[in-house]
Amino acid sequence: MRKLILVAGPAGIGKSTYCLHYIEEHPSENVQIVSSDEVRRKITQSYRAFPTDKNGAKDMTPVYEGMVAQAQALSEMSSDITILLDTTMLYDDRRLFFLNRLTHFDETDLYLLKLHNYDLCFQRNKQRISEKWVPDEVIADMIKDYQDPAPDVAKRFHEIKTIYLD
Repeated sequence: MRKLILVAGPAGIGKSTYCLHYIEEHPSENVQIVSSDEVRRKITQSYRAFPTDKNGAKDMTPVYEGMVAQAQALSEMSSDITILLDTTMLYDDRRLFFLNRLTHFDETDLYLLKLHNYDLCFQRNKQRISEKWVPDEVIADMIKDYQDPAPDVAKRFHEIKTIYLD
């Protein structure tokens, strides 16, 4: 079975750590992580840099397209694979970007990573390597913007899990 899991949450919540724990907890599964941080680093040669559009504005589209291409390539290599998409996906437009492009999976799930106390995001952010630090004001905006899926979007997932990491 080809399974896709969108792992969503603001910066610093622990998405990458959660993905690594998922692999440990599912040793019999063929699990691959597709990380926006790693795709962005491949494109820009830095965790801090972002692709830009023709006007010089930050543009994550090439990163998301790179994630889609990587997930498609991995799924074509095996008919029995679980792919974890590790990126913020704070609201439905971002989730739909992936849902609309990655349609050949047998199951697509959404894991909403949350905290009871989001102050932990700021602390965890500073525990990462310094090149991956996200400015506090950006994290604050992400926390404020984080949304559960609307009913019409929720229907497109086989399963939605809310997972508290504190």
